[in-house]
Amino acid sequence: MADTVTTQIIQDGARQAIIKVNTAVGNTDVVTSTMVDVSALSADPISRRACTGVTLLGLTYLGVGVGVKLEWDASTNVLLFDFPVNWTEQYDFSDYGIPNNSGSGKTGDIVATTVSPSAGDTYSFIFTVQKLYG
Repeated sequence: MADTVTTQIIQDGARQAIIKVNTAVGNTDVVTSTMVDVSALSADPISRRACTGVTLLGLTYLGVGVGVKLEWDASTNVLLFDFPVNWTEQYDFSDYGIPNNSGSGKTGDIVATTVSPSAGDTYSFIFTVQKLYG
C-alpha cells in the first residue's frame, strides 16, 4: 500500500502561505513525497506571475515511528533537515528565512523522504513560507 499524503493549504496570500501536510506510511518502501508544491500556490494578485519558489519562515514537525529527510527538490536534492525517528520540533526562521540553495533542476518545491519506514508510521509538517514569483 502506498503512503497517504493529505495536504491542507491553511493560508495562501500574496506574500505568505501556510501549509499543513499529514502522511501515513503504507509499507516499508522508502518514498519521496512533495510537501510544498509551489505550482499549487496562488499567483501574485497584482502581476499575475506564478509562484516559482519559497523561502522557509517556520516549520513544525511531528514524526512517529519514522525518520524523515526534508529537502529542496532539484536534480540533486539539497538537505534542509534530517529528522530522527519519533521526533517533534518547532522552528522559527521568520527573522531571516531559509532560502532555497539547490542548483541544477531546481523546482522550488520541498520534498520529504522516509527513512526506515514501517506501515502505520506517521509524520506531519506545518510550513510557513514566503512566496517567490518568477
